[in-house]
Amino acid sequence: MRNSSCAALAAAITSLTLLLGGLTAAPVLHAADKPPAAGKISKKVMKPLKAGLDLANEGKFPEAEAELRAADAIEGKTPFEQFQVDELLGFVALKQAKYKDAALLYEHGLDSGFLPPEQVNDRLRLLAQLYFQPDLRDLNKVATYGKRWLEAAGTRDPVMVGLVGQASYFNDDFSTAADYMKEATAGAVAAGQKPEENWLLILQNSYGKLKNDPGVVEATVELVRHFPRKEHWITLSSSLLRAASTKELEILQVFRLLYAVDAMDSADDFTEAANVALRSGSPGEALKFMDRGYALKVLDTSGDKQKSQQLLEDSKRQVADDRKTLPQFEKEATAAKGGEADVKLGEAFLSYDQPAKAVEAIQRGIAKGGVKSLDDANLSLGRAFLASGDRAAAGTAFSLVKKPDYALLTRLWLIYTAQQP
Repeated sequence: MRNSSCAALAAAITSLTLLLGGLTAAPVLHAADKPPAAGKISKKVMKPLKAGLDLANEGKFPEAEAELRAADAIEGKTPFEQFQVDELLGFVALKQAKYKDAALLYEHGLDSGFLPPEQVNDRLRLLAQLYFQPDLRDLNKVATYGKRWLEAAGTRDPVMVGLVGQASYFNDDFSTAADYMKEATAGAVAAGQKPEENWLLILQNSYGKLKNDPGVVEATVELVRHFPRKEHWITLSSSLLRAASTKELEILQVFRLLYAVDAMDSADDFTEAANVALRSGSPGEALKFMDRGYALKVLDTSGDKQKSQQLLEDSKRQVADDRKTLPQFEKEATAAKGGEADVKLGEAFLSYDQPAKAVEAIQRGIAKGGVKSLDDANLSLGRAFLASGDRAAAGTAFSLVKKPDYALLTRLWLIYTAQQP
């Protein structure tokens, strides 16, 4: 990857928002599923316990904790009485973000045998989330409780699958993390939901740790699909340029996409793109690449400034000459029996921001036949339709590209096209 995504991963992964479910208000005192003697609460325990419950319901959590600590200090309590105290103490600890205390108390409740069966799954989920909190982080317990919840619930909730995946990643179990994050992402998409960005970042980084380059690309494609930010597009640019190798037309096609998605960020990007465009007979595009580099202050502050300035002047001069000959070229291309000249004419119109004329010329050329590369022609036609605001037609044109070397490039054009208004 050209730019490491580790910083993006660190920024995206924050402590989870606890899913409190029914714990928005203090729980009522449990009626034990035990024989009557086991479910009794003595008066000496009931008094501070009830006082703590009332204060918790009023939102006075420090005061409630003080009363409940008094109940906890009473000696000779039955296991059921201790369970009731622990449950309320766990609740007020949670409401005060005392996650370590809450986790230990809620674990006691889970292991006590007094927790109503219908609340066990919620408890497992809550404990998995609690142990992921930064001030408590216990990845083994996150995985243990998360997996228990997934097994007991009988459903593959993407949130819990993703939680277990995160625990696996931070435990350096990258293969398991990749499996869980891939499942979490697929589950969210299948449910019509947007996957979490940190799931995809963990998937991307897990594949990176495993030296699985195709996996890294696939995860990054999903990142640009759901979170089309510049840094994700830049990460993909190295794979695209590496696939293009030394084939100049393919390199130019890559830079055309990178220009569209604003994923060119170095002086070399802009100067290489401009040079390839000039050598390919497209000075209009060369000038656009250079103008963008200067507009972003990249070419002013980095790279070989003298060579960049010379390249800018060469581009301007060739554009001026090209514009003078364009009307004659249009006549010749229109009259030609083969369609190659029409396609080149359309690409010239597109480089000079005349997308309607570009569409007309390229379509005419394809219809005539004799085009050297129908895939490249359809890529140009797709860009022309996109520039003219016809997203549906652009998608159709891009879908006609069949060249294996363009598989990733075409897929990304289709993703970008779908994201346009």
